[in-house]
Amino acid sequence: MNKIDRYLEFDDPTVSEFDLKVNEQFDIVDGLEQLDIKTMIEMPPELEIDWSSAVPVYLSLFVNLDQDQVPYKISSKISSYFKVDDDISNVDALQILQTDAATILLSYLRPLVSMMTAASGFPAMTLPMIDFNSED
Repeated sequence: MNKIDRYLEFDDPTVSEFDLKVNEQFDIVDGLEQLDIKTMIEMPPELEIDWSSAVPVYLSLFVNLDQDQVPYKISSKISSYFKVDDDISNVDALQILQTDAATILLSYLRPLVSMMTAASGFPAMTLPMIDFNSED
């Protein structure tokens, strides 16, 4: 397991889904509109988590799915097992999984998205930083 500041350990992430749909009709001359990026974090319900074991965390990423005038649409899912240090309360551990674990998973998706979009015939996309602490 990899360790982050000794309070969080995780296995190497696994990409279970990556779907890139290229819009060959998109005209780059019109310019790129703002990206529409949505995420979804999934893990077992709080009452079902065994804090003595690693907890699976899944991050789904959706780019431009609700847009028509875009060069590409992306749907992907990545996951890993995370173990939070036993000295951290369950409430804080849950928050760490929802924020830090999601940020870690996103960092593993970032180069994949960049590489695949660069091969699409359109400019490569670099995923921005996402604040998983926000309520949005």
